[in-house]
Amino acid sequence: MASETKSEKKAAPERYRIPREAAWANAWKLAAGMGVVGLALAGVAWSGDPHRFAFSWLFAFMTVLAIALGCLFFVIIQHMAGASWSVSWRRVPEIFASGLPVFALLFLPIAFSVDELYPWMEHQGQHDAHEQATEQEGGEHASGESILGASTALAQEHGEAAEGEGHAVGGHEHTPQHAQHAETIEAKVAFLNPGFFYGRALLYFAVWALLSWFFVSRSTSQDTKRDFETTKSMQSWAPLSTFAFALTLTFAAFDWMMSLEPAWYSTIFGVQYFSVAAVSSLATIIAVTYALKNAGILGEAVQTEHYHDLGKLMFGFLVFWAYISFSQFMLIWYASIPEETTYYHMRWNGGWQTFTLALALGHFIFPFFFLMSRNIKRRVSLLAFGAAWLLVMHVLECFWLVMPYANEGGGLELHWMDVASVLAVGGCYLAVVFFRMTQLPLIPVGDPRLQRSLRHEVV
Repeated sequence: MASETKSEKKAAPERYRIPREAAWANAWKLAAGMGVVGLALAGVAWSGDPHRFAFSWLFAFMTVLAIALGCLFFVIIQHMAGASWSVSWRRVPEIFASGLPVFALLFLPIAFSVDELYPWMEHQGQHDAHEQATEQEGGEHASGESILGASTALAQEHGEAAEGEGHAVGGHEHTPQHAQHAETIEAKVAFLNPGFFYGRALLYFAVWALLSWFFVSRSTSQDTKRDFETTKSMQSWAPLSTFAFALTLTFAAFDWMMSLEPAWYSTIFGVQYFSVAAVSSLATIIAVTYALKNAGILGEAVQTEHYHDLGKLMFGFLVFWAYISFSQFMLIWYASIPEETTYYHMRWNGGWQTFTLALALGHFIFPFFFLMSRNIKRRVSLLAFGAAWLLVMHVLECFWLVMPYANEGGGLELHWMDVASVLAVGGCYLAVVFFRMTQLPLIPVGDPRLQRSLRHEVV
């Protein structure tokens, strides 16, 4: 393909912009309307049943956040690898990553609902009350005795109810496992306490906002600069950015999802959430670029060769997700340690068995054999179907990760609050993303490697 002439280069930014008369120009309004409706329903849910609403909102929040974080990851990793083949489709994940700051606002319902979500918040309150009582008595007890006393009191309180179906305090059900691990939770008070929890959340959002701003602002400024120095700058900062991204994503998964059951832990839980983010974001990139291409906005910038490689990436990360998820299950299964197996017991009993089996079938077995074929990856409509399928499975998996803790009995229960929360979080986020799409060229027209990307061929 011959190099573009000066007139073609000048026209490129307009060629890859969303026309005012196109349906995509109003997509942000539709998303905003969806968000408003969702927020209104969420307000009703919060006033009516704050406990159930808290879990519905957390489920929706982590579902949509995974897509945004995965897009940020693929922006960073393309720069770290110095990839040229991805230039023509890179703007889509850049725009999706640019919506990350909105999650700081969407986190507020979670911040105000920590007492409903996390059992360790109640334990922290009892710990503080016990320490205050100890100080009032003259401070005669040592810190070790204080910890033991608080743990014993909590264990006794929960143990008395262990013979029944469970003991609900402050909206939480305390199972026998919680009672048995009161001392374990007490040992985590230094990490699981409100002040540190909120401080870490602020750090996560600050890092994600900074990373998205750095890479997206430089990429968009390059649309007019057309210099290679900007590319070098992003490449030089990409390795450090990868470490910052990995640490914040991992600890955010620990804080917001794994601490729903504070006595249980997994060293690869953060990696599991990363794999969730990687698969869902690739599915989003494929589905959105396919829709934009069908609308005639991307022209021939994203071709079958690009979709073939994107399909291979999505298939590879799907296998990686399955490997991580099964490894965690297998290690816990053959060790058969009671305090570890509770995680899967909650996702097998109370009506969850069918849901879990369907998730295994729909999230791995079917898409694995469907996406394995080279022909599927090169037939873009079928690849887009596979991407849409995985997005549906992504929503169901996040539901599986969060919602077993929503009900006192731990049983499976679908609620209109779940749909309302997804509408609210997804609508607000997509409104920002789609509005940004109307402001920018949807191809990095100033990247010096664009011509190489347009000539990309699968080897």
